[in-house]
Amino acid sequence: MIQKINIKKFGIFSSYKWNNNLSGDTNFNLLNIIYGRNYSGKTTLSRIFRCIEKQELHKHHLDGDFIIDCRDGKSISHVTLDSPIEENQVRVYNTDFVSENLSWIHNEDGLILPFTILGAKNIEIDNEIKQITKELGTNTTNGLLFDLTKLQDKYKTGIKKLNSLKLDLENKLKTKANDKVKLDKTLFLASTGKKTYNIRDIEAEIESIKSDFSSSILSPAQKEFRKKFLTEEPRLFINLFPEQKPNFSKYSQEAEALLLKEIKPNEQISILINDSLLQEWVRHGIDNHKGKHEKCAFCGGTLPLDIWTKLDAHFNKESEELRESITSLIATINSAIERINNFIFINKDNYYSSLHDKISPLIIRWEQAKANYSQSLRLLVDELDIRKQNIFKSRQIKDTEDFSTEILNLIVEINLVAKENNAKANTLINDQHQARYELRISEVAQFAIDIDFIKRTSDIASLNSSNQLLNNEISAKKAQANQLVLRKELLESQARDETKGAQLVNQHISDFFGHGELKLIAEGESPNIKFKITREGTDAKNLSEGECSLISFCYFIAKLEDEIQGQEETRNLIVYIDDPISSLDSNHIFFVFSLIEKIIAKPNRYKQLFISTHNLDFLKYLKRLTSPNGKGSVSHYLIERRQKGNEKGSFLVPMPIHLKDYVTEFNYLFNEIYKVYKEVGGDKKAMISNTYNQFYNLPNNMRKFLECYLFYKFPNSESPLDNLSKIFNGNTPIIINRFINEYSHLTYIDRGWKPIDVDEAEECAKLLIEKIKEQDPEQFEALLQSVM
Repeated sequence: MIQKINIKKFGIFSSYKWNNNLSGDTNFNLLNIIYGRNYSGKTTLSRIFRCIEKQELHKHHLDGDFIIDCRDGKSISHVTLDSPIEENQVRVYNTDFVSENLSWIHNEDGLILPFTILGAKNIEIDNEIKQITKELGTNTTNGLLFDLTKLQDKYKTGIKKLNSLKLDLENKLKTKANDKVKLDKTLFLASTGKKTYNIRDIEAEIESIKSDFSSSILSPAQKEFRKKFLTEEPRLFINLFPEQKPNFSKYSQEAEALLLKEIKPNEQISILINDSLLQEWVRHGIDNHKGKHEKCAFCGGTLPLDIWTKLDAHFNKESEELRESITSLIATINSAIERINNFIFINKDNYYSSLHDKISPLIIRWEQAKANYSQSLRLLVDELDIRKQNIFKSRQIKDTEDFSTEILNLIVEINLVAKENNAKANTLINDQHQARYELRISEVAQFAIDIDFIKRTSDIASLNSSNQLLNNEISAKKAQANQLVLRKELLESQARDETKGAQLVNQHISDFFGHGELKLIAEGESPNIKFKITREGTDAKNLSEGECSLISFCYFIAKLEDEIQGQEETRNLIVYIDDPISSLDSNHIFFVFSLIEKIIAKPNRYKQLFISTHNLDFLKYLKRLTSPNGKGSVSHYLIERRQKGNEKGSFLVPMPIHLKDYVTEFNYLFNEIYKVYKEVGGDKKAMISNTYNQFYNLPNNMRKFLECYLFYKFPNSESPLDNLSKIFNGNTPIIINRFINEYSHLTYIDRGWKPIDVDEAEECAKLLIEKIKEQDPEQFEALLQSVM
């Protein structure tokens, strides 16, 4: 139920605050009666309620700004009209309703919109409609539509969460692809074939390695190696080494033959045979003495004459030849040692870094193999040196390992790496591309692990699957609901009849207003039925304003009556009726009241009722409306226009007691005049000017009051104002007569161009009030009490 309304801006309402104009504990009641003069703001207020009904701002007030407080703590504002509080079902009768539903009244080319009402009910059809309605439910109550709403809300939440997860992952992938990979030349290098790296690329690469990210991650050393390889330039060609096996076996065999060879001197000198060092010393002494010295260069003794003969017999030709053979073989072997040491020089820097892992161990093995091979050859030399020192003593060769085969195999392996290195000059670009790919894949794999890519994609897939199941369930529920709605519409079409809508309007026109000659006729066949108005069987033209009012209000009541009787519970219905009286005589005014009383008020089939009027007679009847819970459920309000300085606006305020309790125009008119007369605090002239609505109505109000007052005092005259001189002396009748006639009827057109003089208005009010107070003190006191 609506409790309060605050209007910051809507038509002639501006900065209106409920609590500033009504007491803080005052709220709209179950039945609310609102009075206001024409142009005071009644229709504007009704349009705010119609905004709630139509769920949109009025076309003439698109800048409207208001807040309506409801009893349940919720509120309705100009920005929440498209999502109204469903328990508040508003129906408004005002000029906008007439324009939209009965455009023919204002335009001959317009239409009267037809409506259907329940005909004679088929019990079975009605029960089935009720069962379908119960099964469907609403968006907020149990039923299929409620279940569908919950599923849709859950689906929206799921979609929102899914989109959030996708967006978060997408942003991470985009950032990695665009801000890291694409800008790092060790990870990506633009080419004619691939100019950029983006999210699609990183997604594809993650997909290709997601079975085992860790296996694609390089160690720091592997990364460094590949980064270094990316800086490689083409290398010079490396010559291959002769693939020949060394001659160790030949040297070994020759050495063995020389070591085993036995020779004997022609005449042995036993002391030399037994002392190899002495023998070698003597042999060298022969070279230094024979043919050179007659005395020993060592001891100075004279050399025997036969010394050379004996020594030549000992050191014969065969021994010297063996010595020479040994010396020659030693020289050959030493040369072989030198050759093997200088045979191959391997510079790792001549190889591509990608082959360093292959060539480095070969270099180590080669150095070791050279050393081993040279050592074996030196062992042969050592053996030969021993035999050479003791030429006449043969000896067995020691076992010496032959490394020739290992040497040959190493040369072959080294050549293979050299061949591979030479071939890399042709594949360098492709190899660098592969190295860059491996670096990038390693980076991508580590990134996927860091962001927990597998879990993220699993969560997305799981949520997507859940949403799909929800969507399928929603589709099934929608199909089920649509079938029920179609079935309900079919049943309702069987139970409804547009012609009965016209008949109900005609019944109200005839029963309540006695206008049997005016009728609403339904023409055509459903769904193309139209309503038209006839007068005594022919199309009605030139309807009077009163007749338009009658037809419009009966049309509204008929539509509302159908809505009420079509529902078992109407406690959510809020009805707002704005000024249904226009150019109607007193009988018709009473019948409008009777129609409201019978159809709406007395059955008490509404949640809240608002009725506004400018007509005091109608206001008097409204006091008799049946209220839901006695007088305590009825509130009375007044809408008036005020001016403060240059600002004008409408205000909803408590209804004055003379209107609320007495409800006669005579009381009202007296109060309007007395307000100008009575003493007030502050600047009275400013106060009178600011209450311009009251002030500018004063001449008319005074004229009507005097006509009534003088008629009852002097009922023997057809023109009550002719009796002004009977109660006023001197020129007072002339002053008052000019004021009430010129300012109310614009007898002289120039008066319409000039404002009313405040002093003159105040003086006339004073003359009138004090004259009544003087001549009829009892009536004056009674009138005064009625308005206080």
